[in-house]
Amino acid sequence: MIQTAFIVSVLSLFLLSACAATAPDIYHNTEVEHSISVKDLPPKVLMALPKEYNRKEFTYKRKLKNGITSYDVDYEKGGKKFSIAYDEQGTVLEEEKKVEFSDIPYDLRIKAEKVLSEHYPDYNIILVEEVYTHNEMLLEIFFSHPKAKTGFVEAIFEYQSGTFREFVNIKMKSIETLN
Repeated sequence: MIQTAFIVSVLSLFLLSACAATAPDIYHNTEVEHSISVKDLPPKVLMALPKEYNRKEFTYKRKLKNGITSYDVDYEKGGKKFSIAYDEQGTVLEEEKKVEFSDIPYDLRIKAEKVLSEHYPDYNIILVEEVYTHNEMLLEIFFSHPKAKTGFVEAIFEYQSGTFREFVNIKMKSIETLN
């Protein structure tokens, strides 16, 4: 009887630790994204938009993260997809370029895969971006996973070193905010 109880206890602990291993153990900020129209942009953001493009070709998003609102303008140039994030004053916060995961440097790819698989085994990469902000370059990997709080998570890494920065839960009003 004691042996059976011991075996059940050990198996229970094993099962619990296996479940815990697949649950994210790092705090995640949450970013909420909404598709918006050009009329929803603050006037200073409208004035800052690139003039060389037809505004009808842009798509717009409003994002809220850590109590800070930003506005993304997504566009395509030469078959490549780009995004510029502005604050409400029209100041550029960051610029993003969509890339293929296979196109990023091998060492960075290996470091990113290791972090993702440790915290989200069987993750599914949806979108990868090179991000230029505040005199540094980052890598953002947007992925889905059934254990993710919102279904979608973004992992952020320093581009040069591959150092992991953070996971961000992504809440979208609709999947159309993906560009």
